[in-house]
Amino acid sequence: MLNPAILFALLSLVFGGLIEVVYKRYNAVERSRGMMICGIGIVWTALLITDVGLRGDEFVFNRLSWSFGLIAGICVAAANIMLLEALRHMEVSLGSTIYRLNTIAVVILSIVFLGESLSPVKLVGVACGVVAVLLLYQHQNTDDRHPMLNTALVIVIVGALLRAVYSVVTKAGLSDGADADTLILISSGCWVISGWLYAFLIERRYAVTRQKVAYSLLGGILVYAIVKTLVSALALGEASVVVTIANMSFLMALLVAILMKMEALSGKKIVAMGFAVGAIILLTQA
Repeated sequence: MLNPAILFALLSLVFGGLIEVVYKRYNAVERSRGMMICGIGIVWTALLITDVGLRGDEFVFNRLSWSFGLIAGICVAAANIMLLEALRHMEVSLGSTIYRLNTIAVVILSIVFLGESLSPVKLVGVACGVVAVLLLYQHQNTDDRHPMLNTALVIVIVGALLRAVYSVVTKAGLSDGADADTLILISSGCWVISGWLYAFLIERRYAVTRQKVAYSLLGGILVYAIVKTLVSALALGEASVVVTIANMSFLMALLVAILMKMEALSGKKIVAMGFAVGAIILLTQA
């Protein structure tokens, strides 16, 4: 029977790939990224409060939850704003895979700060994931139709590092006894506030339209599902394993993008997908 931590990580993988396609579709027309993040945060918060209420549970706002929750929430909100910005200038497959390079940082941080081990099987699994990323990077890096690609790469790499910090801080908080629902709620609040500030202070574009509401509703449902399954996986398994598996979400993003004719399938993409599948298989054994 499949380990529950691995199952939750695989579910996070599926939802993660879908949200990246939604981000790309949203960016097909020039719109406020901040308003998108804010709207997603509002929907996410509403879903979480409803979920906790139906379960008859309560949020626990103690010092532990606030300290870990704020650090994690600010990091993940900033990371997703950066991903949205980067996807304006690159393919879904490239943006999502470079963003998932946070796998490397997660593994290093997990060993240093969480005391997790690095077995040969885990090392090979992570290496396969990195090879998949490099194959897709090479695929688009030779394409001169993207003059803003280098700037977008810097943005998405910084976002990837922040996402890694989010995962490790969340795992550390759960290990120290912080309440999972409260950590998720603080993160959703950070999305609402950071998205609103970005729209008003940086973009200066804050109109509410039917399309933004629709994208925010869909995005909020998906992001809530991503976070809920990822936090559940982190509570049950090692961060270096479950995050690496969840980060293979570019498989889903690539498959959906190809089916929707947003991208074309190439030999390198097929090989990259093979390495990603290999990474998942190896890490389920780790």
